[in-house]
Amino acid sequence: MRKILADRGYTHCAGDEDFSRHGDYARNIQYAFSKEHAGNGQKVVDIVFLGADMHAERIIIGFFRENVSIENGVLANQDTSIPLSKFSLDEFEKQIDRLIPKGSPVGRHTEVSAAF
Repeated sequence: MRKILADRGYTHCAGDEDFSRHGDYARNIQYAFSKEHAGNGQKVVDIVFLGADMHAERIIIGFFRENVSIENGVLANQDTSIPLSKFSLDEFEKQIDRLIPKGSPVGRHTEVSAAF
């Protein structure tokens, strides 16, 4: 899953630890990856959350996009899940494609690949 997100420019860095959750017996119950887009005087941050719902037996994928250049700049906040019994990397990639819009959210400008 990390490789699929890395191929799309998403990374996990120290700043993403604020969004990651750890349990008593397991690390990375929720793990976050981020990507920045910049251009046209704007900065947009994407965060992809990966989590597990053990009770419902699902992998949860969340997507949050915010224009941090303006107040209340939330552009997207959505999620999906994959039953563990149906999980595969192909299914994961299909759900990522469905969640994350194609192209840069700030138009045809330079994309910054540094993590938030």
